[in-house]
Amino acid sequence: MRRRDFLKLLTVSTTGAVLFTGCKLGGYPDREFQKQSPVEHPADIPFGRDNWYATAMPAIGGGLGVIVRVFEGRAKKIEGNPDFPLNVGKTGPRAQAIVQELYHPDRIDGPMRRNGNSFESISWSDATAEVAQLVSNASSPVLVTEPISGAIARVAGEFAEQAGARHAVYEPDEYVVLRAAMQRVFGTDRFPALDLPNSGAIVSFGADFLHNWISPVMFSVGYGEFRQGGNGTRGSYYHVGPRLSDSAASADRWYPCSPGSEGHIALAVAYTLVEEGMASEERASEVYGGLSLGDYSPEDVAADTGLSAEQIREIARELGRNAPSVAIAGGSAAAHTNGLFNLCAVFALNYLTESVNTEGGILTNTGSPDPDVIPNKIGGNSFAEWDELIEEMLAGDVDLLMVHKANPVFGMPAASRFQDALDQVSTVVSFSSFMDETTRHADLILPDNTTLEQWGLDVPDPSPGFQLVSIQQPVVEPFVSSRNFGDSLIRISNDAGLSFTWSSMENAVRELGGALGGVGRGLPEEASDPREFFVAMQTQGGWWDEESMTSDAPSGPEDMPSPAEPQFTGDESEYDFYLLPFPTNSYEYGETANLPWLQGLPDPITTAVWTTWVELNPNTADDMGVQLGDIVRIESPNGSIEVPVYVNPAAPPTVAAVPIGQGHTEYTHYAEDRGANPIEIVASQTDSETGALAWAATRVRIEPLNRRERFPRFERQLPFQLEENPIVQVTRDA
Repeated sequence: MRRRDFLKLLTVSTTGAVLFTGCKLGGYPDREFQKQSPVEHPADIPFGRDNWYATAMPAIGGGLGVIVRVFEGRAKKIEGNPDFPLNVGKTGPRAQAIVQELYHPDRIDGPMRRNGNSFESISWSDATAEVAQLVSNASSPVLVTEPISGAIARVAGEFAEQAGARHAVYEPDEYVVLRAAMQRVFGTDRFPALDLPNSGAIVSFGADFLHNWISPVMFSVGYGEFRQGGNGTRGSYYHVGPRLSDSAASADRWYPCSPGSEGHIALAVAYTLVEEGMASEERASEVYGGLSLGDYSPEDVAADTGLSAEQIREIARELGRNAPSVAIAGGSAAAHTNGLFNLCAVFALNYLTESVNTEGGILTNTGSPDPDVIPNKIGGNSFAEWDELIEEMLAGDVDLLMVHKANPVFGMPAASRFQDALDQVSTVVSFSSFMDETTRHADLILPDNTTLEQWGLDVPDPSPGFQLVSIQQPVVEPFVSSRNFGDSLIRISNDAGLSFTWSSMENAVRELGGALGGVGRGLPEEASDPREFFVAMQTQGGWWDEESMTSDAPSGPEDMPSPAEPQFTGDESEYDFYLLPFPTNSYEYGETANLPWLQGLPDPITTAVWTTWVELNPNTADDMGVQLGDIVRIESPNGSIEVPVYVNPAAPPTVAAVPIGQGHTEYTHYAEDRGANPIEIVASQTDSETGALAWAATRVRIEPLNRRERFPRFERQLPFQLEENPIVQVTRDA
């Protein structure tokens, strides 16, 4: 058989693999005539050729611009988009793993209706018609989504308005605090950009910005230039926090502080900047709202913060003498009852070093070029606001709950009673692609497309300091019978007799994206017609204007919170340790625990995979009589979990650090019944100012259980002792 005839024969099939059976052409085995099954693919893909498409990651992937290699209708490889200014060709592990999301064997493959304790398949027309009827009859519907922006924010907003539904946004509470801090300190709720390549010093208070804090790929790109001395000198980096995080391990100095003391350390740093002439007393008084910094000298705060007075002064000197510099805070620093105070006190230091909206400092982001047309990201509701909704649900006052890309049953502590409240809602509709803990309680499931299958127009948060809009386009046809969330809302609205601005999500993206051509600036440059402009946007992955950077710095914080001490649940005499949950570099808060590539990605500190653990100080472990792999019970006033021990020489003696993300009871066979969820046992304490969940404000006790498990990790001890200074002969063949 000639090659041309063979290829012609292959092209006959459009629905599955070509498999030759019953014949042995030329003696070749059957496997030589098997062709990988092509799937339905966009009409513009020539058969048998590589195609590369620019698209964008959702917020959970950092909003990165990526290009996707597609072969015969299948997505094969993800690369960073070298033109996209947020990540300039770089990607992170979550971007690489979205191919597994597309072809996941446990994807929900079509609409389903609850039938007792199981689900039965239904058609899309029946599914949207049923939800439309529910929307028409509901008296108090609620729409729950992840933080959204751009086109989907317009579509969801119009749907909620016409359906009379409240829109609740589910987001990790530390980001709720961070947005509030940005509003107080810089006058915007958008996350900041960091001009690290031109900075002289970085001090991070708890923010693991190189691995899991808001935009780690963008920050890592800048950090690489910062360390290589892009501005002529190699910058210095100090990290302050109660755990040796991945970012802390990259620092020149790591100072382990007492949990919740970050704000008081920042005030002592401000005091030192003034005392040593690196900032004026008048400016400090303006920045800190007239607060007398004289009460917060390094000597005054040292005893309660875990740092020495000299260490605090060293931090101040790094920031002051190497200005412009960057002081940031996040992670556990935001997750205390005084979280807003901690963050505001730290970020305000940038005013004292004249590093706000200046080269080498903190850059505030303006976001969308026209927020009314393309909205900026809508941030999350606080835990206190969720608690109010939960009370309404428990009282039966919510008759329809629609959920998209949110899993509060898993993400909220058991003490919140969200699962009990969900059972009191008349009808729950989920738009999830996977069966997670919240979707398990749904009455109807209308599965969403995955990232590589859908249209979107988003405003990344943070942007790189100037206006940026990313475009998301389908690079393959839906792999199962799923539908874009926006298209589902539009179809439901139509079935309910509600008018809608757009006929489809694609139509909304094309219209809103094309409108950017009328801005008259930025890239791509203005085209001859909207269609040409939109195609140019698709080609480069979005629109941006590097000349739109904000140069004017705010005069100072609007309303600085008063200094506050952290409060903890659990009597210190009964509960010896601070529980310190922390998001991981792979599945963060558990959203991507369903992807095996990320489950198998080693934690940079412990090299652990596929499990949960607790990090204990060696002396603490010796006192308990436990070692690597021994199982312990961690008990708080609100419950307990069982996890293996990892003995970490860098762990503070009074801190029990446990990663977040495992402990799913649902969420595909890769994540189910694996590890434990530390958020489940935290107390329902909140930040005193924002009402956000203070998930780092719980004390626990630890009890050995006299059993052990094999601890999965890449690191191991050698079974033999190497000789000191062994001599090794290296040879090569002649």
